[in-house]
Amino acid sequence: MSRKNWSRRPVIVGTLVFILTVGLLFGGDFLYEKLFARNPLQKWVKTTPAITAFQLQEAKAGLRVELTLDPAQVDNLQKVLEPFLREVMTRKQRPVHEVWIANEPSPELAEVYYQLSFALAEAQATGEYNTLYEVLQALQGGNEAADYRVYLGADYLYVQLKKESESYFAVLPRIDHSKSLVRAGGTKGGSG
Repeated sequence: MSRKNWSRRPVIVGTLVFILTVGLLFGGDFLYEKLFARNPLQKWVKTTPAITAFQLQEAKAGLRVELTLDPAQVDNLQKVLEPFLREVMTRKQRPVHEVWIANEPSPELAEVYYQLSFALAEAQATGEYNTLYEVLQALQGGNEAADYRVYLGADYLYVQLKKESESYFAVLPRIDHSKSLVRAGGTKGGSG
């Protein structure tokens, strides 16, 4: 081949096509995750003022969801979280095995949660919720400033304790999975 007929243009075009193809092959998963998977979920969360921040962590059993809530925006914890959890499972195509809410109870609400925890454990183990309701009513005991509720979802128990400006939230699996690694709700210190 003579030097007159040789051109750099086909070599440059071929190199650019090769680089683009390799970039799409190896970067496609990253681009998909950035452009299509995460942004819609974050946009969806922005429409829910009660959820101020969230983080997803993947594990073998499923997803761990960590949430920060604005207590003033939460009237019904179940109505706030269930649509969000459904959206997470739909977008990520994985089950949510743990929900953790970042909040620190006041000493008074920590004591209420402690007293309630026995009825919660019994309800998880037996599936009977009458005792839980009776304990909730006894704890509230005519105190107008207190609003203690446990919402029964399909998969979780949503514990919502409010008294004056203090609040505490926890999400527990509806069925006792104490033999597995499921741990839900909680305080910053890990107990609760």
